[in-house]
Amino acid sequence: MSASILAAQPRAVDVNGFDLGNVKLGMDLEQARAAMAAHFGVLPSAIALDYKAEPSPLTGTKLPMRLRYESGGEELSVNLEPRLPITASTRRFAVAQIVRRWPEGVRSQAQIFEAAQAQYGPPSGIVDQRMLWCARPLANPAVVCLQDNPAVFAVSAKGMALFDVSWVDARVEAEMAAKARKAQESQKTLKPQKPH
Repeated sequence: MSASILAAQPRAVDVNGFDLGNVKLGMDLEQARAAMAAHFGVLPSAIALDYKAEPSPLTGTKLPMRLRYESGGEELSVNLEPRLPITASTRRFAVAQIVRRWPEGVRSQAQIFEAAQAQYGPPSGIVDQRMLWCARPLANPAVVCLQDNPAVFAVSAKGMALFDVSWVDARVEAEMAAKARKAQESQKTLKPQKPH
C-alpha cells in the first residue's frame, strides 16, 4: 500500500451513495433487477431471483433472498431484506448487500486497489488485505470499519462488497419478536381452563 493511503487513515466516507454494477443499497427489488440488467446488457427477466428455503416467521411464506447474474466470469449477487413492517399482503424488499466477483488472476491486487481508489477515493482503512470505506472509522487499524458501522464498502483481490447490516438486524429483531408472540399465543391456548 502506498504511504499516502496509510497517512490518510482513518477517513470518514458515507458509502450509501456507492454502487456496484449500478445497484445501490436500499434500492427496491425491481429497481435493483433493472439496474443489474442494464449493467450486463440483458433483459431484467434474465436476472435470477432466489428464495429462502424456509418460510419467514413474519409472513409464513418463503421470501425473496437474492438477485444474481454471471457473465464472462463476472458475478453480481444482491442480497435482499424485507422493508418492515411486512405482512403476507404487503411485501416490499430492499438491497442490503451487493457482492461483485471476478475471475482470479484477471487483475492484480495493486490494479484493483488503484482502480477502487480512483473511483471511490482513499479508503477509511486497510484490514487483512481489504480496503474499507465507512462513515465512522475507528482509529484502531485492526477494526477500522468493523465496529459501529452499519454500511461498509470492502475491496479485496477477489471482489467488492457493499453492505448495510442494519437491514439484517431489523429483520432478525422482527423475526425474534414474531416468534416470541407466537410462543406466547401457543402457551395461552395450551393452558387448561379452570373449572367454574
